[in-house]
Amino acid sequence: MRFVAALLLLVQQGFCSQTEFSQENAARILRHLVVDIGPRPMGSPAEHRALEYAVSSFKASGCDTAYIMPFDRTGRVNTSSGVAVGIKRGASGRIILIGGHIDSAGPEIPGADDDGSGSATVLELARVFAGKPNHSTLVFCCFGGEEQGLEGSRHFASTYADLDSIDLMLQVDMANGLGTIDLDPDTHGSSAPPWLVRAAVAEFYNLGYDDLRYPTHFFSLNYSFPAGAGSDHESFLQRGIPAIDLSTDVGKPIHTPRDNFENFDPRGMKRSGDLLGRLIARFDGGVPDRTTGQYWLSLLNHTPLFVPLWLIRVFAGLSLALAAIAFASVRRRREPPDSALRVRWSGMKMFLASLMITACGWLSSDLIALVRGIRHPWLTAIPLYYLFALLAVVIGGWISIHLMSRLRLSQCPYVFFKRAVILPALLIILSGLFAVKLAVEPSAALLLIGLAALVRHPLLKLLLVLLSPWWILRILFSEWDALLFRSLASGIPQGPVAWLAFNGIAVLFFSIMILPFLFALASIVRDHTQLKRVVTIAGSRATLAVSVVLSVILAGYLLAIPVFDQFWYRDVHIDERYDGSNHAREVSIRSSEYLKGVTITHDGRDTLIQARTTKVDLTPAAGFDTTWLVVRRLEQAQHFGDTTLYDVKLRLDSKRRPLTVSVSFESGGEALRAFDTPYQFHTDRGTTRIDWYSFPDSALTIPVSFSTVGHGGVTERIEVTFDGLADPVGVDGETIYILPRTTYVSSLTYGR
Repeated sequence: MRFVAALLLLVQQGFCSQTEFSQENAARILRHLVVDIGPRPMGSPAEHRALEYAVSSFKASGCDTAYIMPFDRTGRVNTSSGVAVGIKRGASGRIILIGGHIDSAGPEIPGADDDGSGSATVLELARVFAGKPNHSTLVFCCFGGEEQGLEGSRHFASTYADLDSIDLMLQVDMANGLGTIDLDPDTHGSSAPPWLVRAAVAEFYNLGYDDLRYPTHFFSLNYSFPAGAGSDHESFLQRGIPAIDLSTDVGKPIHTPRDNFENFDPRGMKRSGDLLGRLIARFDGGVPDRTTGQYWLSLLNHTPLFVPLWLIRVFAGLSLALAAIAFASVRRRREPPDSALRVRWSGMKMFLASLMITACGWLSSDLIALVRGIRHPWLTAIPLYYLFALLAVVIGGWISIHLMSRLRLSQCPYVFFKRAVILPALLIILSGLFAVKLAVEPSAALLLIGLAALVRHPLLKLLLVLLSPWWILRILFSEWDALLFRSLASGIPQGPVAWLAFNGIAVLFFSIMILPFLFALASIVRDHTQLKRVVTIAGSRATLAVSVVLSVILAGYLLAIPVFDQFWYRDVHIDERYDGSNHAREVSIRSSEYLKGVTITHDGRDTLIQARTTKVDLTPAAGFDTTWLVVRRLEQAQHFGDTTLYDVKLRLDSKRRPLTVSVSFESGGEALRAFDTPYQFHTDRGTTRIDWYSFPDSALTIPVSFSTVGHGGVTERIEVTFDGLADPVGVDGETIYILPRTTYVSSLTYGR
């Protein structure tokens, strides 16, 4: 009977996974967005064509209404974008909204995964559901401007007339392949109601899919601050509407030119489309309640665990209380202050050991980088470099054991235990004040340290201490660490001073983070003589020999495997600059990776870069075209005593549509007086800016007015950037991608 029941379940799941969502149709839509239309940064003509295509697709699918909801500015830029909206009316006015964002992150970024795939999924879902009756009204949205700060969804959520009728919002942001798919039910300060998370998990596994995850540690950190990674579902959660996002495999090369159709696996759109289709059908008759929630979430196998925030505070309090009890217990066994066993500076000596261990682990990849002549050799093999760093940590620990034996440490457990609890307790208190969810990890770490001090079995003590740092390290090395480290790598400057500064700060930070656990380890070793044998084994020649041999073998493998592949290239930036105020011209080539082996063609000459450098400056050629931008100013000044009122009309004429335009005004660090313009502007640190992004008109007329007092002047600075080169430069090399930019600058000071 069990066999028959299991067989029936498998058959049922097989039938359940067959939905009307067509992977082939979604792939065809995606190809049109990514290949035929191409990169779609906010405000670009390509983004507008994509929005028009989405509207025509909604109409062809049978939506009752389809249109573009435009907006002509955001909170910071004067850029026109919009939201493509398709509406299939149901028997009721209750609304389920299905969304994805249609823009990409830049003019060279096709955005197949992020988020052409989400928009293609939405358009295919519109085809599936527009042809059948529904109780709820379905609103399908392709949002513009997500990459510039959720601009499209924020505009929709603040202006849509029937917003109060939206009971549920479902978002797809990245649907590439069948790798790990992350549920994101969060925003800053609130989350989707538990019933929505439970439904998403249940329907996902009912469809027979696998690899669903909630990145607990990353989201706890990410959503504890005012800004961070997120998607358009946040705009609805912030207005009290239940919403959830699906993001697949964030370790793929999003926000790079390799986010293209060739590197895309369309099976992910089928998976995300199936899940959203099930959720639409499940809640077509209504939702349990129209609320949001607050909780700490962990996905245990197929079961979501919701922990209310008050319980986190209780857990934190219990951890602090247990640590206090352990502190009192260990303190009773401390050596007297005048004991002959007292050793000064034990804490500083342990900090030296922490620095040694951290430096070995953190700098291990730099050893491979030095040998290979590549700054970031770990781009395509991050897990292997973690293993290599772990072996280096063991070697660093071996060195520290022998160093501490020479420096001598206190034999009193209390000396180390009192230091072990300080940092976790401080993190708990700070988290409780500013970000309650972040209290979980230091509370768990402190709980384990406290238990280790109270239990008497030596091996259990050791196990508890060894487990304690995992919680803090999971915040620092979270589920999205690949995305974070690759993003960080692109911004690390070259040069010995920059290298020392960056790595010195990193080693110091991680040394402080692991120091409490070294103190805890030293405390239990001093508390139980049986554990000294563990230290003896860790400091033995055999441990060093095994670690070194394994490190050499792994290093040999890491030196042999390719650093770059079809997903991870060297992005080479060609930056050209012309300052019309002093007629200065600059041409430079830079990359986050070494340019060694790259051939530069410029001014009729080929130059092979043979040095390990990340930047090359070129002498501008005589043919540098300085006429791409013409700036005209019509200025009128009126004097009233010591006050001068300026009315200025700027006219910017470009030979081609620029990528970005920025006009700034600055008056000695002070806010401008009586500044006015019909355009959107913002002021930061005394500088007032008027910005456009991306591809505004080639002719811009910008009227502004402001006043000055006394002899104070106002400096105007115009920067117009194009996605092309005024001075032709060619760059050739293996696995490189060229990103060309030319910036024209014009400055003028009024009132001096």
